[in-house]
Amino acid sequence: MNFSFRLEKCDKKTHARAGIIYTPHGEIRTPSFSPVATKAVVKSVDNDDLMKAKTQVILANAYHLFLKPGLSVIKEFGGFGSFMGWEGPTITDSGGYQVSFLWSKKSNLAEEHKGSKPLINFGGNKVHITDRGMYFNSHIDGSRYLFTPEVSIGIQRTLGADIIMAFDQPMGNSLGEKKNNEAYERSYKWEEKSLKCWKENKCLSLYGSEQALFGIIQGERDKKKRRSFLKFILEMDFPGIAIGGESIGASPKITAETLDAICDLIPCDKPLHALGLGGGPEGVFEAIEQGVDIFDNSSVTRMARCGLLFIAPSDGGDTDNKFRLNIFKSVNSKSKKKISSACNCYTCTNYSRGYLNHLLTSGEILGARLASIHNIYFYNDLMDKIRNSIINNDFQSLKKEWVGRI
Repeated sequence: MNFSFRLEKCDKKTHARAGIIYTPHGEIRTPSFSPVATKAVVKSVDNDDLMKAKTQVILANAYHLFLKPGLSVIKEFGGFGSFMGWEGPTITDSGGYQVSFLWSKKSNLAEEHKGSKPLINFGGNKVHITDRGMYFNSHIDGSRYLFTPEVSIGIQRTLGADIIMAFDQPMGNSLGEKKNNEAYERSYKWEEKSLKCWKENKCLSLYGSEQALFGIIQGERDKKKRRSFLKFILEMDFPGIAIGGESIGASPKITAETLDAICDLIPCDKPLHALGLGGGPEGVFEAIEQGVDIFDNSSVTRMARCGLLFIAPSDGGDTDNKFRLNIFKSVNSKSKKKISSACNCYTCTNYSRGYLNHLLTSGEILGARLASIHNIYFYNDLMDKIRNSIINNDFQSLKKEWVGRI
């Protein structure tokens, strides 16, 4: 099966839409959530847990898998999906975000690259960036590497994901206007080089399966920059579109404003992926209303391990508590209720709030697993509800039920 996107239904009053992404490893019915398997594992759960939690697709990180276990190991297994035993659709990011925000105590790059531009500091995290690429030291052993668009595409070809990302330089509030402008212009060049490299390799992974390259919209909260970059991605004819940055991982309001700047330009035949979408269920509704088809978020499982479990409006979930139950609170220690009365996940079907409180306060590994299963299922189930509401022309009613406004 080759890559394509088919739009099934659009909401009549918003940009929300339901569709199907076809990949070599199966279909992704959208809108869809992708758990993050940073190092070829979604922390504390296995593939059976993911499948039973209705997971369709997972995203792994090019930077981390490049460093450990390394490309030679991944190649031996025929890609990271096969390495971890996952048979469904997969996504990888380019590594640009992780390298940009890397901090290496062992880095001597400033000395090594005297005479070129100074180290860029992302809130205390240092990496040396030139037009050629990103120089960095491994956070594991201090070994030195250079990531370029060609290197990033080569890594992602070896990882073998169905959907891969163009190499970019993220912008950030801590950079200042000048350096943000440099990052913005540099990303144009790097993404074009990524596309050229992808085409030179016939759009295929090392294992012969088709890979779809997504261009990443830059510009943060600057509407003109976002629209200009999206037009560039469309002109270059990337198979898919991604959008990321601090404005997508910030508050639901900022996410909505950022997406509102470009949603009228999103074509019907290309899916839109929100990288690292934040804001909880409220942020999800805002993003989908503005045309997002698929997104990833590592905090869904991170919060689970910290005892923050998602609950529906029928359980008291709302925008004030961000639809979260803090299972660590003593009031839950004797509760026989399940986490969410509206949830049919394995955890809610078999265990009480009191038991989850005991496991997590005791530091038991099972607590992290059961909590993660719940949060993943909760998000996937919410995607099913949203998808059905779009198909049934009822999206705004569902949004109002959850966030109290349309």
